[in-house]
Amino acid sequence: MDIKEVERTIQRPKFARDVKRYQHLIKNLHRVDVSTDTTFQRVYNGFFQLRRNEAYRIKHFKFLETNKSRANIELKEILVYLSSIQNSIEASFATKMLSTINPDMPVLDSKVLAKLGLKKPSANSLARIEETLQIYERICDWYREFYTKSDFTEWMGLFDKYFPNSGINPVKKIDFILWQMDN
Repeated sequence: MDIKEVERTIQRPKFARDVKRYQHLIKNLHRVDVSTDTTFQRVYNGFFQLRRNEAYRIKHFKFLETNKSRANIELKEILVYLSSIQNSIEASFATKMLSTINPDMPVLDSKVLAKLGLKKPSANSLARIEETLQIYERICDWYREFYTKSDFTEWMGLFDKYFPNSGINPVKKIDFILWQMDN
């Protein structure tokens, strides 16, 4: 991933809007009851593109509120819960919730998978949760390896150049760049 492309990505107006949205989320996660705070929910829905019906969103935010202080919560627990209310494996929403609770955890979504050359499990797979967990571990491995590369330092420098003192940790900075970089 070319450093000039990274810089062009960071300079986009949408990037700055999303940084502000994320800052709002991390600032307010432990200040408000996320199961009832409609401003938090609106920002979260917009940032993470949580386009689900109201019944789903109510349960999603109640679970987030109940578990927001559990930095050690396991992805599997979130996956199982969300699949019970949606009747499908919600890997993207599960990892977005996990990364909200624990910002040191990356997000698994179609954009990240494409950038890293990975594919999500088949929708018909009987072992989809386990396969999702394996893919997520590969993403975590990629992040751990990326931290050792010179690209990591360059990416952090560019992010901090445009968003100094953002309060955003390195994992989320990488997430931002991967989400918004053109495929």
